Amino acid sequence: MEKYLIILDSFEYKSREAEFCDYISDVCDPTFFYSKYENGLTEIFMRTKYVGGLLTHITYWIISLGYAFRILIGKYRKYDNIVFINPIVGIFYAALMRSLFVNKNISICGFLFENKKNKLYLMLRKAFVIFCYKSVNKICVYGENEVKHYENIFPELKGKFQYVKYGRDFHYKDKKDLCYEDAYIASGGRSNRCYETLCKAMQILKGRGITENCLVATRPECVTANMEKSPVKFQYGITLNQFGSFIKHSCLFVLPLLNTKISAGHMVMMEAMANGKPIVVTDIPAIRDYVNNSQVIFYNADDAEDMANKIQNALQKIGTPEINDMVERSKALYENEYSFKALLKRIVSNNKQLRV
Repeated sequence: MEKYLIILDSFEYKSREAEFCDYISDVCDPTFFYSKYENGLTEIFMRTKYVGGLLTHITYWIISLGYAFRILIGKYRKYDNIVFINPIVGIFYAALMRSLFVNKNISICGFLFENKKNKLYLMLRKAFVIFCYKSVNKICVYGENEVKHYENIFPELKGKFQYVKYGRDFHYKDKKDLCYEDAYIASGGRSNRCYETLCKAMQILKGRGITENCLVATRPECVTANMEKSPVKFQYGITLNQFGSFIKHSCLFVLPLLNTKISAGHMVMMEAMANGKPIVVTDIPAIRDYVNNSQVIFYNADDAEDMANKIQNALQKIGTPEINDMVERSKALYENEYSFKALLKRIVSNNKQLRV
């Protein structure tokens, strides 16, 4: 059985290591390396306007670079097959590996590349991605349409992008409770979000007499001044180990996404699925890869009126057999297909098949 080093993105997985090893023992002999994104500094930066996003990313990069050095020069250097669930550690490891002419069988999961307004910054990011991923065997993306999309952007990396269905890729033993007194609709996340449509929809619902609050867990850089004037209440500084509780205590989860080919929102959608919440989500191909009309409620992209109608209809039907059955189907799908164990086995199995 081939030995694999698997780079996880949370220390909380340690409590389930034996369970994971047993679950994937038929495809590889795994060793787990634990990493994380957040520390005390990142939690402070997340609440900071203007420069908070930049400082948070710089802290992520410093932490991840440290992990990459440990994997490259420490006791883990003996492993030839490495899978990175943590993509930030993965890209820094790939950069070091290429710079030092080290050859390994590497798969990095969770690739996401967004266009930036600053052309110089965009050019530098593209150059860095091409340099790093030239030394990687497979780049796992979580949307079927993303393979061609990224191959068009990065023709130098053609053949490396591979679609693998996503799963909820974090687990927190040390969960923090987060609850609000009044009933609320929950939303959250950062990448490829369309909170402008959500704000417009909640304004429409306010005009119809809908009283439920809408709370959004995100960062200040995702919110414009006009959004802050809307009925939506933006919550800054909710940490990852609080996010599950934030969703759990809500009455409905809404996921507003940009009309894009890039996958985003899967992690928070699966958190809502795991917590048994009704979900209203943008109808885009990246989401259709994972769920259908029997498990979630779709609304048309960029259509605030349609979103408002779907939210109002869902609120009126909460507790009915129709919504309860939808929630049960959604939760069962998560447990069978999108749990972390299932994700882990898919990634390793896919990596082995591609080498045959």
